[in-house]
Amino acid sequence: MMYDVDDDILRLIYTSTDMSTAVCLRKSDGHFQTFPYNDPSLNAFEDNVRLLNPAIAVKLSSAAIRASVSTLPLYEQKIPVGEGTNIQVLQFLEELPSVQRDQCAAFIREDSCLIVWEDKVDLVIDLCKDLEARVVQNLRQYEHVTTVPGNDQKNVEVFHGQKMEISDDFVLENGSRQSCRPVALLAPIYNGIAAAFAIYFVSTGIKTLLQEYARDGETLRFALCSTIPFTICIGLFFCTQMILGLAMLFGPTSQYQKNSLYYSAIKPPPNPDTDRNLPHITIQMSVYRESLEKTIEPTISSIKKAMKTYARQGGSSSIFICDDGLSTLGEEDIAKRIAFYAMHDIGWVARPPHSTSPDGFKRPGQFKKASNLNYGLALSMKLEKHLDELYKYGETDSTTGESLEERALKSAIEEMYNESGNQYTPWASNAKNLTIGEIILLVDADTVIPEDCFRDAAREMAESPEVAIIQHESGVLQVAHHYFENGIAHFTRRINQTISLGCANGEVSPFVGHNAFLRWSAIQDVSFFDIPACMTSQIGVRKYWSESHVSEDFDMALRLLNKGYVVRWATYAQGGFKEGVSLTLIDEVARWQKYAYGCNELLFNPLVRWPVSGPISKRIRNFVWSNVPVHYKLNVLAYMFSYYGIAASGLISIFNYLFLGLSPSVDGFYHKSFEVLLACLFVFPALGNASLIILEWRIGRRSLLMGALDQLQWIVFFLLFFGGITFHVSAAILAHLFSYKMTWTSTSKEVRGTTCWKEVARAIKCFWYSFLISGVFVIVVIVMNSNTVPVEWRISAKDWAGVVPVAAVAGCSILMPLVLNPWILKLVY
Repeated sequence: MMYDVDDDILRLIYTSTDMSTAVCLRKSDGHFQTFPYNDPSLNAFEDNVRLLNPAIAVKLSSAAIRASVSTLPLYEQKIPVGEGTNIQVLQFLEELPSVQRDQCAAFIREDSCLIVWEDKVDLVIDLCKDLEARVVQNLRQYEHVTTVPGNDQKNVEVFHGQKMEISDDFVLENGSRQSCRPVALLAPIYNGIAAAFAIYFVSTGIKTLLQEYARDGETLRFALCSTIPFTICIGLFFCTQMILGLAMLFGPTSQYQKNSLYYSAIKPPPNPDTDRNLPHITIQMSVYRESLEKTIEPTISSIKKAMKTYARQGGSSSIFICDDGLSTLGEEDIAKRIAFYAMHDIGWVARPPHSTSPDGFKRPGQFKKASNLNYGLALSMKLEKHLDELYKYGETDSTTGESLEERALKSAIEEMYNESGNQYTPWASNAKNLTIGEIILLVDADTVIPEDCFRDAAREMAESPEVAIIQHESGVLQVAHHYFENGIAHFTRRINQTISLGCANGEVSPFVGHNAFLRWSAIQDVSFFDIPACMTSQIGVRKYWSESHVSEDFDMALRLLNKGYVVRWATYAQGGFKEGVSLTLIDEVARWQKYAYGCNELLFNPLVRWPVSGPISKRIRNFVWSNVPVHYKLNVLAYMFSYYGIAASGLISIFNYLFLGLSPSVDGFYHKSFEVLLACLFVFPALGNASLIILEWRIGRRSLLMGALDQLQWIVFFLLFFGGITFHVSAAILAHLFSYKMTWTSTSKEVRGTTCWKEVARAIKCFWYSFLISGVFVIVVIVMNSNTVPVEWRISAKDWAGVVPVAAVAGCSILMPLVLNPWILKLVY
């Protein structure tokens, strides 16, 4: 007999587990090899494993396993293997193909054995040993069961190193829990004070105008009052950050350790009623052209671990991928992806590629994620409609083995093909996993999730029926570990920490579009029927995500809040959810441009529509007059206006240089505004860093020294970054105002091979206009300070109030693309 690597694997697994009686390995699709060889008694085992189709399956038998199965009452369908986790029990081996696959294990009564399977061969040995240890431990617990009277023991959680008691709201007779969470009121107070400060700063300028008018009677200066609304708007975000910084230094901290309406610091307690009827959870992922091996496969591996845990807790889940890149790949890559999806039991939908021809298929939206998700959900809804019709007429699975779900999927695909004018056929497979559960976990292609998070989400959704979204605080999934990714990772962590602090104070949670659990019924409740003006084939199509907004996640949150739902921020996963960050400066600048474009899109109409619709968009008018909390309106508007502050900094510095240098006199009102600008530029970064360092020390998260080292090492990095992106944010805002369509694809998820010279060429291509503007003003500053300019027109370099801001912006804009690119700075050839 010829031996190969597979034989070595079979023998290794067989000998590594003391209780193995058989090992079955998939050598290729539909072909399995079983060890020990030539044993007719294992034919049934191999046949049923082939139908289940895992990468590896092991049949285990030991005294503990036999005792667990033999002592189990006939009515029991599961055996506990740990707190809150169970393994299913089958009567016969022939039931294996219809088993709940995500549990990766099943007891067989007839053979008194345990079948364990895995989709990764290298994980099966540890899985077998872990399950055997759990079975033994479970038997020992039954031998030493004791009953402790009383029920006054309280659950304890840990938050940043501090222990906290879980206080149950109230428990009903059937064991279910009802949420009765308080509303934290610190955020309304902080936002109100911030708004008052913004108004106060502007009022000092008005006071100056009145004083000057009293002296000279000049009324023309009151034209400067036209700038007041813009000054208040731009200053609101910075005033908010100033008050939040002071609150972190001197304010209360107990709210960070408590649950409130918009914030979950403590995971929900066990709920017997919910735990007996755990809902189905659909993990929905949008995919483009990411690497299968480097990006998609690690994400799926993380998700499968969570699915396994949830299955053993009594729940069910499935993966639904909306693959926008599949139809754009080569044949070999398409085959690899489809085979990967089939191997991991993944349901997937792929739409045709975008076509520029007039009659070609169009993927709507400037950022295609929303239309990608809508396309997948539309096919899913059609599938469920046809499936209901099959059930209604009493249809059953065909004798050829085709399930009702597959028949419904064929009908749904045909319906979408007919709706496209018999031109475009969607690709889809694995119909049973294309239906949507009660809860959706929305993730990106580069994501890691905790192994035990599904049941917590189910409990919290059951506990709080008003909650539509549970947005989890995310850690950072790093792949490159160079200084640019490290800096952006630090910034991402800090932003998430700041959001957590705000939500604990009573801010309404943001929805960031990934690592969030969504209540499917709520998403359906706020869906709408889109009627595009130029796409007659799309009239009356039900949409869940807005394809006309770049910030589709923010639009979703607004619709939910207007309907009375709650969006909640959760931190009890303790960083178990992780997201990828930008690996290159170009990707990060594009991300900021997308956010700026989206904010301007929500606030203003394009200039061409101003004569008809006015400057202010209908969406923001509806938001301002909606019934959402006033402090949330202030916070959202302050966030949006922050992009205008960044965009205006470059233009204002240029105007400031020319105005202060050439104007014969400067009104006192302007000086007051400039003082506010300087305070925003220089004081708040110092306060922001200091307040976060001290707060982390106050709540016991880290020492002052470690916090200071972590924060201060990145100051220069972010001075360069935020000083250098001003023209790019301005470009995005102006692009929307002038109806210039900017488009974005998904950011790069893998480290690519490159060189210094390629990156220099790429930097020139992407940042040419900021180089040009900055270079011109460097020359202007030099020339205006030289003897070639008449004295009366000369602007001295000693005039720091005018020169320093424009020099800082120009210097940062020139240096940022060079210094913040690791390949350029390190001269990588």
